[in-house]
Amino acid sequence: MNDSYEKIIKWVKENASQTLDHLCGPATDDQIHRVESETGLPITESFRAFLKMHNGEDGETWLALLGNGNQLLSCEGIIQQYKLDQEIGEDLHDPEMETIEFWKDRVGGNVIFVKGAVKPLMLHPKWLPITCMNGDVLRYLDFDPADGGTPGQVIEVDPENCSYKVLASSFGEFIEIYASELLEGKYSVDDEHYIEAEEQDDMNWGVPDWLARA
Repeated sequence: MNDSYEKIIKWVKENASQTLDHLCGPATDDQIHRVESETGLPITESFRAFLKMHNGEDGETWLALLGNGNQLLSCEGIIQQYKLDQEIGEDLHDPEMETIEFWKDRVGGNVIFVKGAVKPLMLHPKWLPITCMNGDVLRYLDFDPADGGTPGQVIEVDPENCSYKVLASSFGEFIEIYASELLEGKYSVDDEHYIEAEEQDDMNWGVPDWLARA
């Protein structure tokens, strides 16, 4: 992951340098341990290594190292977002919405959009938030994937659009993919140093294999 991280930092320094001003310093072992203690979820090796470099972003601007306004959460931010997620989840909990039959009906009808082996749940106690965009689009480490997924995979959940997608099998792979996409010209930067993907996903994903087989 270090090589990919260095490529990202080099690219951002050359194209959107102000973004780097909002990265926080390293997280301490105690801060990382508190995340694990408060959430009951592990910090994967690759994400732990990243936190030891940057304990999130300061949230003072829309600028984001990972692009599209996806701001890195600090250890404290992870804990706060996780607890908020669980509170909302309890309020919205409906067992019917957590069945295979419900998912097949809604995904087949293009009401819910799913890409990859991720369960389209409202919220989940085994999702560890790592970034937040605009207060509602979140990326998580998913420790309870759907059939065929990888524990610790990176997912993106957009409740407003009812979309769920797997971005990478691990945080380390996620960083590698992002570094490659930056170098391939798949992101641009505006006058205010905002990093944004050139193409937006049309969400025309269909029914994922794991759900079709279920």
